[in-house]
Amino acid sequence: MRPAPGVMIAFWKITEAEETLMQMYNPEAQELAFIQQLPAQRKMHYLASRLLAKTCYPEQNIIKDEFGKPTFDNSSLHFSWSHSGQFAAAIFNEKESTGIDIETIEPKILRIEDKFCNNTDKSHLHRSRHQESLLIIWGAKESMYKWYGKKEVDFKKHMTVGPFEMGESGRFSASFHKPDLQQDFIMEYAIFEEHVAVWINNSL
Repeated sequence: MRPAPGVMIAFWKITEAEETLMQMYNPEAQELAFIQQLPAQRKMHYLASRLLAKTCYPEQNIIKDEFGKPTFDNSSLHFSWSHSGQFAAAIFNEKESTGIDIETIEPKILRIEDKFCNNTDKSHLHRSRHQESLLIIWGAKESMYKWYGKKEVDFKKHMTVGPFEMGESGRFSASFHKPDLQQDFIMEYAIFEEHVAVWINNSL
């Protein structure tokens, strides 16, 4: 889908067998050796994420920068990817850095609430759908972290999420505020098949 000019979002539901994904991706020998040593689910996520990017932009070659952020080699196109459970997700932006996150709805997010939610974030929680609203906040912050693309970000201190309506999809604001860089964002989310996806639409 295309939520804004120059922005595309895509999802891959992993229904294929590992062998099928491997044949579709067809890695070279060095990458194949790396893939084969991955745990089973990590291997499926690795293959699906890269197949998704290659399906959307088959002419592009994926590399990682000095901070480990995925990027296209010799291209001004920006992208971000994520994976969880049965899905891989990716966002592509022709103009600026971006971010996306997808998470399976599971109780474990409740255990780390205090590690990433500040008081403002907590004031926007919907207690009747606690897990989903926590994942929206986490996903927004993870997306901004990927947008930033560097290390040394405190999820609780350096990022804050604005209020949002709780539904199957929605839009809200969020902010990134390190001493040396401040940026406001429009975020969007979607809840489907026991997963929560959150992405940057466009910076404000």
